[in-house]
Amino acid sequence: MELNVIVIVIIYVIILLALIFSGMPIMFALGILGMGSVYLALGPSMAPALGAVAWEGLTSYSISAIPLFVFMGYILFGTGLSASIYAGVYPLLDRLVPGGLLHSNIVVGAAFAACSGSSLASCATIGSVALPEMEARGYDRGIAAGSVAAGSTLGILIPPSITLIIYGLLAEESIGKLFIGGIIPGLILASAYMVYIWTRLLVQPGLVGKSGNIQPKQSWRFCLRSLGRVWPVLILIVGVLGSIYTGVATPTEAAAIGCSLAFILAASYRLLNWETMKKAVEGTVVTSSMILCIYLSGKLMMVFLGSAGITRSVARLVIGLQMDPVLVFIGIVIMYLILGMLMDALTMMITTVPIILPVIISLGFDTLWFGVILTMLCECALITPPVGFNLFILQGLRPNYPFMQIVKGCMPFFGVLLVVIAIMIAFPNLILFLPQTMIG
Repeated sequence: MELNVIVIVIIYVIILLALIFSGMPIMFALGILGMGSVYLALGPSMAPALGAVAWEGLTSYSISAIPLFVFMGYILFGTGLSASIYAGVYPLLDRLVPGGLLHSNIVVGAAFAACSGSSLASCATIGSVALPEMEARGYDRGIAAGSVAAGSTLGILIPPSITLIIYGLLAEESIGKLFIGGIIPGLILASAYMVYIWTRLLVQPGLVGKSGNIQPKQSWRFCLRSLGRVWPVLILIVGVLGSIYTGVATPTEAAAIGCSLAFILAASYRLLNWETMKKAVEGTVVTSSMILCIYLSGKLMMVFLGSAGITRSVARLVIGLQMDPVLVFIGIVIMYLILGMLMDALTMMITTVPIILPVIISLGFDTLWFGVILTMLCECALITPPVGFNLFILQGLRPNYPFMQIVKGCMPFFGVLLVVIAIMIAFPNLILFLPQTMIG
């Protein structure tokens, strides 16, 4: 039985990768594999099952938070409120530390993460503003691109996070607690990135341009006045995360609060118009439809894996090996690092969680803790070739940057991310502490 299970899983992965690398859109590849699997498990009676799975999965109250958070992000990006964050943060950091633009990329990435759960949107927005400025000042292209890519990865870890919502739905884990659990790791990761930049510039100060390219620092008064542009983000953070942490609102209700606040802030700055609203609605429909289609395909695969007994068999197989749970978990981490080089983060999560989660539970690991660790592993997938999406976004923004130069610039930040993941694994309370103190 165990051999059959291994063969089925291997065939499953091979077919999925073959469909993806053939050029088929991910959501269709997952959908075909999911429906085919359900047909093998249930036969002609699959039609009612498909309808039931689709209805149950897509009418969930929790899943409605996804289009709401996506819409909030589009409002902020479309009105330019998100871009103003960069202008607010940079002058102060430029005065305080060498390579202020590099540090700004990390800080603004964390701020964008608190506004929208999309790393790709953050990468495109930060990159379009920061890369031309850093290039004009003579910054090294590698560390410039790496800081943008690394700062953008925070978008799926610091809440609100679409990735954490999807994991919560698949694992039937509290989305609110997952959100709060991602705060400390996100702040530690952002700090670790900045420490790396600071240390690297101590050794190689020439990475931030020659002395002739260094512009005079702004006055303290100007820096503090510019910092005032960040207050809309602080309002959103308090409104969304504060309402979840205190038990005032569920994640879905907090998403509605975030949308309302974003709308009010944009209107108060007179940045709203019909064209902006049209683009925000269109972008929300397209993005949310893609995410929900991928999620539905994952639900179909869960039906097959559960009805065929594969998830239970895999868990029994791992337990039967009688290996140290820590060694098994290290093996799972390595597997995700490899998969992150072959598929995007969301696909990787949806296709593996139904199989891996029973193993995690049987080994005695906390599923909330694992959800945050898995999200950090998904961050790795964003900056590792050949399928790292952030790498391609940066290449699109600056076609004159050689792709391998972008990759080499990201690799040190990838190493920092691995170190922080190891710390989170060694000290799980860094993830679990805040969720345990939540009200409600």
